[in-house]
Amino acid sequence: MGSNYVEQPLPSAQFERIGPFLLLHHWQDFLPGNQSPYEIGVGPHPHRGFSPVTCIYAGGLRHRDSLGNDLVIHAGGTQWMDAGSGIVHSERPDEALAEEGGMLEMIQFWVNTPSEYKMNPATYQPLARLDTPTWEDGGWSIALVQGRWDGQASPISSSHPLRIVNFKTDVVGSAMEVEIPTDWTGLLYVLDGAILVDGQRAEGRHMATIMPGEATHIRIESLDACRVLMLTGAPFNETVISHGPFVMSSYEEIQQAIMDYHDGKMGMLTEP
Repeated sequence: MGSNYVEQPLPSAQFERIGPFLLLHHWQDFLPGNQSPYEIGVGPHPHRGFSPVTCIYAGGLRHRDSLGNDLVIHAGGTQWMDAGSGIVHSERPDEALAEEGGMLEMIQFWVNTPSEYKMNPATYQPLARLDTPTWEDGGWSIALVQGRWDGQASPISSSHPLRIVNFKTDVVGSAMEVEIPTDWTGLLYVLDGAILVDGQRAEGRHMATIMPGEATHIRIESLDACRVLMLTGAPFNETVISHGPFVMSSYEEIQQAIMDYHDGKMGMLTEP
């Protein structure tokens, strides 16, 4: 966001994408205050063909879009937007945070949309912390952002089978077994601290991958107080053609997306 440094574990030199997951950005900075929110964050820009999702870990993030949505989600919540056939949106710190200062931390990840659904109407699904299914297991706090797990279900819907979870613990040695469908793939991104994943160490600002067919369960154990984001999903075996803010299935569809945006067919969003 803005000119600040962003961690980008995905894509990387090793992985162009992992299953349906195309990108992961981790942004964390202390805002000095005495700023306009329009000086910070990301101004109006378009998307088509995938879901940009933002998990907020500190501070508050205001989402506005060309559908007329305007909402601030605070720490522990999620902004889930399915860009569908096209949408223009912005993401900026909420006004109080910009004026008073404080920590702003978030992760944005991109989830591809199956080709048959790419041109559906765009949707926006906000999920506040209090509406996120949360429970404890083996010393870990578990917050289910999307999907079903352990008898819990997230209110967020998705066009592709997923399980998105935030884990957190302050206790060294917290351990749990995580069930993984045998053909699913994904990653564990460690925000801070360190963990063992089936005995292999993964440290803060790094990710461990989950490859299909490797195991039906993985064991996660904390080596420090730590936070972990897990992204897992069913196989995604379609052609992926991406260009900037558009992710489609052919170059012709990308060209059409560019033309449609410039023709105003994805809507308009203006700022002061």
